[in-house]
Amino acid sequence: MTQVLRVASGTFGGAVIWSAMTSTTVVLIPGMLKALRLVRLHGFMVERRDGLYYPGSNQPACSKALAEKMVEGGWLVKQGERYQPTEKGWHAGQAGSDVG
Repeated sequence: MTQVLRVASGTFGGAVIWSAMTSTTVVLIPGMLKALRLVRLHGFMVERRDGLYYPGSNQPACSKALAEKMVEGGWLVKQGERYQPTEKGWHAGQAGSDVG
């Protein structure tokens, strides 16, 4: 049996929206796009006390709560204290991209 997955995308108020018949709607807010671009640039980010940091940074790229939402949405994957982009996350973090 073949399952058909319909995916729609668009923007709403500056946020990127992805929805699929088999999953919940994931809304990428600008703060998520910034973090995804940074993780794409550096390959990974590290979880510290108050958020996610890219290598060599002393300012968090995003909060832990925001990172967990990106994991829920399938944009990032957590491996220990490291967060890495999924295939979906790589495309969403591309410069000038408004869809993932």
